[in-house]
Amino acid sequence: MTTGETTSYTGVQKLLHWLMAILVVVMVGVGLTLPRIGPGPVTNALYEIHKSIGMLVLALVLVRLAIRWRLGAPEPVPGMPAWQRWAAGTSHVLLYALMILVPIAGWAATAACCRPVNFLWTVPATLPVPADNALAKQVFQLHFAMAFVLVGLVAVHVAAALHHHFARRDDTLRRMLPGSRSSTR
Repeated sequence: MTTGETTSYTGVQKLLHWLMAILVVVMVGVGLTLPRIGPGPVTNALYEIHKSIGMLVLALVLVRLAIRWRLGAPEPVPGMPAWQRWAAGTSHVLLYALMILVPIAGWAATAACCRPVNFLWTVPATLPVPADNALAKQVFQLHFAMAFVLVGLVAVHVAAALHHHFARRDDTLRRMLPGSRSSTR
């Protein structure tokens, strides 16, 4: 893995970051809407969309991790206090972990209660978990709890990026923005 060789992320890293940001926002919106609407074709379609986007998020986060392992990430901006470096590193690890665990938990719970699980209505994707409604309920509770923690971490991530941009006036946010250039140190 390489780190610190550029001052910006690559175009692919930026694309995946912003695509996943959009997908996570859509997932949260749909996930919060589902319990509030009654049964019917709209609810069924939203569940299918939610499940498919969840599987897509899981696939994309694995791609992101592989790219990050291969290309690394820029070093934190100069002058960042040690506690902020630690907080940034820890929050990134937790964000990646939750972007893996939340979809897996939802996928496993759905496989336990509501077979078959299909990606985009057509591609079979049922996990080999026992059909068990009690298990599904427990795993769904874990899924919801981790999703709320993920939302909280995303909020902190956004707040930190905005703090760096507007209060510290450093390049932390700019180097992840589309159109900013990677440059070698």
